Amino acid sequence: MPTDSARWDTFRWKRTVLAVARTMTSAIRLLEALSVFAGDPRVRVVFTVDPGSEFSLGVAEHLRSLPARVEPWKTARTMDCDLVITASEKVNVPHAGYVPLIVVPHGIGFHKIVPDADGPEDRLSGLVTPEVLRRGRVSLLVTHPDQESQLAAVSQATVGLTVLGGDTSYDGLLASLPHRDRYRRALGVADHQRLVLASSTWRGQSLVSGQEHLLERLLGELPADDYRVAAVVHPNVWTQHGAAEVRRILDPALRAGLLLIDPTAGWHGTLVAADAVIGDHGSVSLYAAAIGKPLVLGAFGAGEVVPGTPLAELGRTAPALDHGEPLRPQLDKLIATHLPPSGLAERLFARPGEAACLLRRLCYQRIGLPEPAHEPPTLAMPEPRPDVTPVSSYQVAGRLTAPRTVTLDRFPAAVRAYRAAPHPDESRHLAVGLGERNVRLFNDAAVIVASHGPVDLPWLAETLARYPFSRLTAGPTLTGCAVALRGGGKLLADGAEADPAAVGSALYTLLVAGEDPEGPLTVRMGATESVVTVRRG
Repeated sequence: MPTDSARWDTFRWKRTVLAVARTMTSAIRLLEALSVFAGDPRVRVVFTVDPGSEFSLGVAEHLRSLPARVEPWKTARTMDCDLVITASEKVNVPHAGYVPLIVVPHGIGFHKIVPDADGPEDRLSGLVTPEVLRRGRVSLLVTHPDQESQLAAVSQATVGLTVLGGDTSYDGLLASLPHRDRYRRALGVADHQRLVLASSTWRGQSLVSGQEHLLERLLGELPADDYRVAAVVHPNVWTQHGAAEVRRILDPALRAGLLLIDPTAGWHGTLVAADAVIGDHGSVSLYAAAIGKPLVLGAFGAGEVVPGTPLAELGRTAPALDHGEPLRPQLDKLIATHLPPSGLAERLFARPGEAACLLRRLCYQRIGLPEPAHEPPTLAMPEPRPDVTPVSSYQVAGRLTAPRTVTLDRFPAAVRAYRAAPHPDESRHLAVGLGERNVRLFNDAAVIVASHGPVDLPWLAETLARYPFSRLTAGPTLTGCAVALRGGGKLLADGAEADPAAVGSALYTLLVAGEDPEGPLTVRMGATESVVTVRRG
């Protein structure tokens, strides 16, 4: 007689796999591992969440958003299943003693010391508890033989239970490298721009904890037309403090155009897209170095790092960011002189490119079924979908670099307090878009910009009158852009490349320098250059 639930099933399962998540970090890696069952109707995957962690908040909701069916922990602990798979070493494993258990790593190796949730002591992150090891039928995945020796030195109970496998995240990164341009387009990074990725682990020695204003400094010192800045923050930060709190703390950076990457997806593609990485002692720094990205350490919690590990070696050999010096020269030098660390990837991953095959073989051995006929795919990672706020207002540094040529460097107004010292040949002004929500900026604006149009000169003059502290206002026309000057002057800039923000700031720079605005005008912003013809309106 079939069970009541079986009466409603469509697929004829032969085996049931119980996938146990405990934290958001373990859930993310668990979902990677479960790809080995793709395309097999013989296997049913049932999700559950062990609620025993400080960082389990939101995990069940994330799984349901996939959408996936999530069984309550109390129900799952007594469910008939053929395999338990998890990416958490702290799971209070159900079915003790008679169902095979596979524990996959949720990071790279065993490099960090973290607080023990069950007591006041610290513990080795990734080391499975003695209670779980004693249950029998446990397989602990490692990515390098050195990790077997490391675990055995810490806990003899791990001997004979480790299985050498691959790393799904590393293989995904390798598969994603040819798609770098696609990830950059998804992030909104132009071909001529450099993408700087700031990656932070969690706790008090992390990048975002020790250097609270680094993101604002990056956005305030790197010209917005030459650079973009992205941030990957450890999932534990999000679950411990909540997404609203993370965004509140990062608010100035977000208003300055920071690309904040969702903690559940997107960091792989962002890392591949990056030109430089500012990291700490988190796994993303190791992944960055392993795939050859220019890496500089903005923080490094040496007290949380296990001596003798590849992460400890990275802390000794990678360059350190000098927070007391300007950031742009350091990043430009890092990119220009970068040499990938020799042998690091080989010390971390013994079987690169084989993670899916090795894990699938192990899983099917444990559930007693032959592997499917189709090969397990190694997939490029999905495109990142950043949390990004469009920037409406900039502090602009303008200078005459040739006759009738103005070069502009723009920095988001939201972080102008972190702007570096001015160049002696430049003039500065605030250019504010009419879509700006921070109305205080209009009191300091020299240039007011309308991004939508077309507009006419009377409208621009009325806008200028509405903001009495501004020097000029600019907006698009059908043939270019129009500018209204304080005092009644009117200018028209003709040309297909006549961007109102660029032309308005360039004309302001000319006027401050005492130059005649009429005539051909070349405007340079970053790697882009536009030529317009300015005439009286």
